[in-house]
Amino acid sequence: MDYLVAISDQLAPQLRSLRKVRGLNQADLAHKLGVTQSRIAAIERNPVAVSAGQLLALLKVLGVDLVLRDTQAPAGDTSAAPDIPNSSSTGPQGAW
Repeated sequence: MDYLVAISDQLAPQLRSLRKVRGLNQADLAHKLGVTQSRIAAIERNPVAVSAGQLLALLKVLGVDLVLRDTQAPAGDTSAAPDIPNSSSTGPQGAW
């Protein structure tokens, strides 16, 4: 299922909901990410305070893909789609 997040205020409830749907409490998620429960609580309150790499790591643990959709490209035009190398070997940057 897709969830459109158009503004940062929509991200917090989505992250919380995804965690709960996966049957995880904040402590469980924190353990999987190697952070404290209070850090998960802070991220859920204000997810814009986390780096992009950290958000991607969090989404991976939750089993969610981040998809960027070009809303200004002509419909059906895939010729301009860039070839993006797989960078899954790089971990999150910055302090949790």
